[in-house]
Amino acid sequence: MTKQELSIKIGNRIKQLRKDKNISQAELGRLCGRDKQHIELIENHKVSANTYTLYTIANALEIDFVELFKF
Repeated sequence: MTKQELSIKIGNRIKQLRKDKNISQAELGRLCGRDKQHIELIENHKVSANTYTLYTIANALEIDFVELFKF
């Protein structure tokens, strides 16, 4: 799997989990200390999130970190 393919899968997974919990991008950003635009960029595969950002997103979604990688 390439870096781009992984970024796409993670972005899609975050979007899916966020929507499952009925949380907006703005709300997720607020919960994990990022802004809406940063969440949007991750979900739309424009940027790759670093490990700590993924960790904060998982915490904000109230899921185990590894759940982000179940695709």
